[in-house]
Amino acid sequence: MKHFLRKTCLLALLAPVAGQAQPVVDRDKYPDYSVTLNPDPSLMTYGAVRSVRGNVAAKVSERPDYVNNVTSKFFPPVFNQDGGSCGSASRICYMFTHELNAYRDLDGSIPSNYYPSHFVWLLTNGNSGKDQFVQFIGVPSAEVYGGQTYSSLFGYQEESDNDFGWMTGYDKWYSAMFNRMLRPTHMPESLETEAGREALKNWLWNHNGDADFHGGGIVGIGVASGGNWQRIGKTAANDEAGVTGLYYVNHWGTTVDHALTIVGYDDRVEFDLNGNGIYGEEAADEKGAWIIVNSWGSGWCNAGTVYCPYAYAGSYSNHNQATDKWSFSGAWWSPEVYSVRKDYRPLRTIKLLMDYSRRSELYLSAGISTDVNAETPDKTIAFEHFKYAGDGANGNTNPAPEIPMLGRWADGKLHDEPMEFGYDLTDLTAGFDKSQPLKYFFMVETREWGLGSGHIRGASIMDYDEDADGIELPFDLGEDGVVEIKSAGAKTVISVVVPGQQYYAPQNASFTAASLLAWQAPQRSRHALTAYNIRKDGVLVAVLEPDVLTFDTQELGAGVYSITALYEGDRESSAISAGTPVKAPSINQVVNFKKSGFSIPDVFASKMNEATIEFWIQPNSLTNWNQTAGPGWGQFMFHANSDGSFTAGWNTTQNDRCSTASGKLGRGAWAHVAMVIDRNTLSTYINGTLAATCTSSSYSGIGGFGDLTFAASTTSNSHTDASMDEIRIWNYARTAAQIAKDKNVEFVGELLPDGLVAYYKGDLLEKEKSTYLRDCSRGHHACILNENFAVVKALSRKYSAPTDALAAEINEPDGPVYVGQPVTLTAARSETANALAWTAEGAGVKDLRAATATLVFGEAGEQEVRLTAFNTLKGTQVETVRKLTVLAAPEPDAAFTPLTTELAVGERVSFVVDHPQKGYMYDWNMAGADVEYVSTVNAAATYSSFGEYTVTLTVTAPDGRKNTSSCVLNVSEVAPCADFAVTPAVVVKGNTTFLQDNSKYDPQAWTWQVHSEQKDYIIHGRNCSFSPDVPGVYDVTLHVSNPAGSDKKTGSRNLIVTNADSKNGLNFSQNGARVKMKTVPFTKGQKTFTMEWWMRPNRLSDFCLGIGESESSFFVKTSASGAMLVYINSKQVATDAGFVIPGQWHHYAVSYSSGTIKFLRDGVLMAQKILVGGSSLPEIKSFSIGNSAAEMNGSVDEFRIWGSNLAATDKVITDKLHVYANQPLDDLLETAEAEDDLKLYYSFNQNGGDVQDLSSNGNTGMRIGFGPDGDAWGLSKGVFCLNFDEKAQVDVTAEYLTNYQKPFKYNKSVSVNGQNTSRWYAITDWTLENVSVNGNITTGVHVDLQKNTCFTATSGWDGFATLADHKAFQTVDLPAGIYTLSATYDFKYEGNSVNSYLVAAEGTTLPNTAELAQKALGYTKMVDKGQAPERTNSVSFFLAQPATVSLGLVVNMSGNRLMALEKFTLLRSDAVELDADNATGYDLAVAEHCLSSLYLPYSVSLPEGVTAYVASEIDESKHEVNLVPVTERVLPARTGAIIQTEAPGTYHFTPVESTVTITSLLQGVTEDTAPEEGTNYMVPAYNKALSFVGLSASGSDKLPANRVFFTTQEAAGSYTCHMTPVAVDKVVADTPADQDMIYDLFGRRLTRMTKPGVYIVNGKKVLVK
Repeated sequence: MKHFLRKTCLLALLAPVAGQAQPVVDRDKYPDYSVTLNPDPSLMTYGAVRSVRGNVAAKVSERPDYVNNVTSKFFPPVFNQDGGSCGSASRICYMFTHELNAYRDLDGSIPSNYYPSHFVWLLTNGNSGKDQFVQFIGVPSAEVYGGQTYSSLFGYQEESDNDFGWMTGYDKWYSAMFNRMLRPTHMPESLETEAGREALKNWLWNHNGDADFHGGGIVGIGVASGGNWQRIGKTAANDEAGVTGLYYVNHWGTTVDHALTIVGYDDRVEFDLNGNGIYGEEAADEKGAWIIVNSWGSGWCNAGTVYCPYAYAGSYSNHNQATDKWSFSGAWWSPEVYSVRKDYRPLRTIKLLMDYSRRSELYLSAGISTDVNAETPDKTIAFEHFKYAGDGANGNTNPAPEIPMLGRWADGKLHDEPMEFGYDLTDLTAGFDKSQPLKYFFMVETREWGLGSGHIRGASIMDYDEDADGIELPFDLGEDGVVEIKSAGAKTVISVVVPGQQYYAPQNASFTAASLLAWQAPQRSRHALTAYNIRKDGVLVAVLEPDVLTFDTQELGAGVYSITALYEGDRESSAISAGTPVKAPSINQVVNFKKSGFSIPDVFASKMNEATIEFWIQPNSLTNWNQTAGPGWGQFMFHANSDGSFTAGWNTTQNDRCSTASGKLGRGAWAHVAMVIDRNTLSTYINGTLAATCTSSSYSGIGGFGDLTFAASTTSNSHTDASMDEIRIWNYARTAAQIAKDKNVEFVGELLPDGLVAYYKGDLLEKEKSTYLRDCSRGHHACILNENFAVVKALSRKYSAPTDALAAEINEPDGPVYVGQPVTLTAARSETANALAWTAEGAGVKDLRAATATLVFGEAGEQEVRLTAFNTLKGTQVETVRKLTVLAAPEPDAAFTPLTTELAVGERVSFVVDHPQKGYMYDWNMAGADVEYVSTVNAAATYSSFGEYTVTLTVTAPDGRKNTSSCVLNVSEVAPCADFAVTPAVVVKGNTTFLQDNSKYDPQAWTWQVHSEQKDYIIHGRNCSFSPDVPGVYDVTLHVSNPAGSDKKTGSRNLIVTNADSKNGLNFSQNGARVKMKTVPFTKGQKTFTMEWWMRPNRLSDFCLGIGESESSFFVKTSASGAMLVYINSKQVATDAGFVIPGQWHHYAVSYSSGTIKFLRDGVLMAQKILVGGSSLPEIKSFSIGNSAAEMNGSVDEFRIWGSNLAATDKVITDKLHVYANQPLDDLLETAEAEDDLKLYYSFNQNGGDVQDLSSNGNTGMRIGFGPDGDAWGLSKGVFCLNFDEKAQVDVTAEYLTNYQKPFKYNKSVSVNGQNTSRWYAITDWTLENVSVNGNITTGVHVDLQKNTCFTATSGWDGFATLADHKAFQTVDLPAGIYTLSATYDFKYEGNSVNSYLVAAEGTTLPNTAELAQKALGYTKMVDKGQAPERTNSVSFFLAQPATVSLGLVVNMSGNRLMALEKFTLLRSDAVELDADNATGYDLAVAEHCLSSLYLPYSVSLPEGVTAYVASEIDESKHEVNLVPVTERVLPARTGAIIQTEAPGTYHFTPVESTVTITSLLQGVTEDTAPEEGTNYMVPAYNKALSFVGLSASGSDKLPANRVFFTTQEAAGSYTCHMTPVAVDKVVADTPADQDMIYDLFGRRLTRMTKPGVYIVNGKKVLVK
């Protein structure tokens, strides 16, 4: 062992508090950093995990000296995180993705195989963290969620927002349930130790010898990001390894604020860390490094990765301010590990449809009970994600914000429709016998201060155990099918009973002799029994034939044995168990934990209202926080203190924990400790006497956290340093008398007392290469966490036997007892009754030694059951008898209910038995269904063709009697249900996106409408690759139809096409973040300027989005209503509300000219104000973006300040603003400065550091208060999306509408308001519905002569009433086409639309408000006049064929409101019509030379077996092309590449969203293109070697589509290619004869490697020595 590597013991489970280097953690920047460690001892043993697939791992001696999993196919593309989501970026986007793909052998570059950060990250402040998501919820793929970070479906918010979108759709939630991890663990030994390093290398190489995986693993760490990266020095070793010049960690920063991921190691690299000029000194730990990937994009360090020397493998560095020297802190990493829950499949889930108006008031949970009449569950689980979540503040906002469950989506709208979701109940159900009926509960709790309202509109248990496609069992929601959710702290509970399955367990396990385990066969069913599985202490030890009913345990010894029945299809029953008798030791032994500990698995997996934890303890030492156990404050924890007091409780707040007096514990003195939890009261007893108690108002019960761990650590006080004995956990609150009576009692015999769920007497067992404390009760064997323990004899600790009187009584059965049906009898007994024997002659049972007896009686009548209770210690016994009345088995009841009898082709329907009968057999005949015959209690079916079908159920009683019933289903061909996806959702014009149809119910015709204000596309066909040629924000509508009908779906802002790539923007996600400019960009007395920028606010508040200095000089800020305010010299002007829009990228501009201020959004003038007394700027002393008086809580891009007024009335100047606003200024800088006085330009296209001013003024912006350097720089997709083209439209208003502009015509003889009969008149030519008549006042649309004879709607004023779903419309016949209906407010009078809608609908009326989404052709919620561009609201709609259409308003107004419209306009637009190409990617045919080229207008993943090479250099003097491989598994859009494959064939390149940028000198075209005259084109040629030849020499007169070329200044015969991989992947000593695909570095295909050198084998670089 080197002196710098000292052997350490396992780390603490809880965060260390003393004795080692402790990091300072910046929680604002890394809020989900966890201090809790969960060491997994098995990680220290190579091959400790058995293969479930029977594979064999390589020997550890075969481990290579270099592994980099970033280059594996399993790893996702390196990406740039959004906001402060580093924790989720590391653990979810990288670790979760890679681990699942490495197990499943999937390509990580495809969106269906990588996982999003923000599904998890957004709940950071929602009482559920990453650990809970990966264990209990799962994570949907990026394809399902709609993006790798933000969701293009559910929104673009941050974790601190209170309105971020929640995912809806049961199928989406169900898909996530398959993607699961076990509880995250940590490497037990830190990376300071040789053993810790070896263990991590094994994990990175091949998952520590787990042969079920197809590649290595990766691990997570936390770091102080403010480090320093230097280039690896040049040495022979570094040159040979190919690492010279790459970046490595010279030192970390001082404060932990960032999550990273270790993806590999390199033992070859060497450093000079001590600066003595000598590289690779082993004594200085200068050889070897971990390879770490960041989430700051592929432009950071080494394409997103960095080398970290083994010597610096810790979270932070120390900085000596006096000497400016840095040194490693010694805070070594114990990396976090994700372990895949292999082949996991959810078997039982809950499907829910509910709404609630204030979501953060909700706490959802589910429960289960074996008692079908129970009103409370036996076991509960809380729903992670739904634990007072959604307000960005852990549900503590009071009152809760009025945000519905779905929150605000990417379309910018709050969605108040019901949320459909699911939750996995498989783990809740585990441990319960599913052959018995089980009652499930769904519970909704609300905050005591809750004001919200909502409804449960659907709830079902989905059973995938009986049917892989699911059987649906609905909860009873009453006659209306809706349950109202109670608020204000009340609890809403619904329940359903799920019948037992017929995979019955064996019966009556017992030891009939000292070592002979016996059982009875399970109850008969339709399923064939194939075997019995025997397990000891949870480990499979035998598989027996189905006719074998005994097993000799003598060789295996004492333990808890379980038996399960195995049925056809590998279906396994629940287990029954029997333990060998617990014996009293001749000499008592205890375990002395010397700063060690142990973990009791799953003992508190579910919540218990009552529990008792007790043990004897003899402390070796007493310090604050030692003898610690529990998951920690916030759940439950207890510990000793240095003064001998003992503390226990739920949390640190008053009444949530209690401490005993000092001196209750003493060093070297034995003491009995008992903690009794009785709902919200905790009582601590020391030596049988009450020592402390507390009653909490915030906590109740214990559990839901799984393991109870007694902590271990050698480097902190958080450890167990004591001898312990008689450790017991009970599932009820023991009384003071019971604690005092039994503290000196030990329990032995065949049976232990009821309610004792875990019992440790000090004996040990070895299992899976670890040491465990044996649990004598239920097999919760507790893993000892390190080697620092000893078993010692404790002669002073002596225990007696229980002394209460021997007694037993048979309990009354739960219900009637029937012939042929099993009944399980239990007994109430004294603690002295340590064995029972059951006899029931009528059931064929005699002297059954077991705690319970399962009996099947063959005859009706009175039957006798005899029970004998034994005290084996004293040799005494008592007997009791109960007579049972056994009833004849009831008639078979075959009644069942189909969930529907009218269904669509392809729709699934479930059939639920009305009265399930235990022990009866069920046979379903579903002729014509996809599966026609099943033998399950309930059933489900899918029909592929329409028609009438009969479903018949036959029920057979145990005695053979039968009954049947049938129902008839009408399966119809129904109209399709439209659904689609657009991927990617943001593209640069000319690049390709894909429109993918996901519609249900067999659509046969498809029409797409892609619509923006400036352009429309109509696409006919199903799936399409689409390359829009102009920028804009597009709504996408899919119309689908079949002979049964049609449907459509519109996605608002579903596609954003940009004019240019905006690259990065700056994210101000931290409070206090600002950019302070080096100099003020304005001068005193300045009379003109323009400030313009792109911005996406996360949320609006009073006040936010501040720019400038202060209100007394110059300041811009935004109110919570979205009004922008400008202050100059303490004077203020403002826009109307709604000018600033949260959650979306928009361009904003403020221009100033001698006191006139103009506000523009997206290049459109929205407001013009005169600032009285503000004709010039005052002195401004500082200037910043972001300000403590108005936080910049959002992202900003392309920030510019001009000395000129770019919003002047001169069209030439205004057009310049349009040009500048819609592209980067890179190529326009000279013009911008010379002609328009550009003062400052921040493009933010950086990866870190202060903000660089790209103008010649060099006005650097200092970043202050930001998070880790790279966190702030995120992709600003959606910037530069403006389009100022005039749309080609024809005004057809006069052709189809009448009375459409002021002065509106009216009926002079009909006054609608008796208060003034000469002012308000009935409008003509418009149909009015839902008017309100009250006396002589008719409230509805009218003509108001005092409002310019406008089309007017009024509420409140002048006696007019409230309007609800009031409709005013004209019905016209329109030909097919694209139309825009507009309504323009009067320039002078009010424009308060409130909740009114502009609507177009097919037919002769308009839908009600609630039906608009389903029935309208198009609709838009009107905005008030001050927010409407040019005072106009518009809605567009598409008609695929001529139709009768109603056009007008649906008006909802209350209070004093008035809306005066001066005109309506109907425009018809031209559209570009296209035929869908049904493309879902690109298929490349590769000939036998296995080489081709590719150039595509969209990013694609590289298929397996494909390597892409880009041209890094073209040397015209040597006629050479240097080709380097693409190390990512993604080829970016418009990146020319040479493609090399492992074999000839056709390869499919799947489109992906990508942030990867790769430079290639190879060009391409996307259509066959004629060459430009006078240009020399070189194209690939594939002969014996890859080369480039002139276009004419290639035999083609055109440049082929999707292939590559380059141009030269002079014509040349050919260019040779030099293929240069970036690193050696393998070093071999000889030249093997047999290899798959071998090339030399000139691209020549070889049959073998004939001499030493570098070759490319299957796309990898191999060095032959």
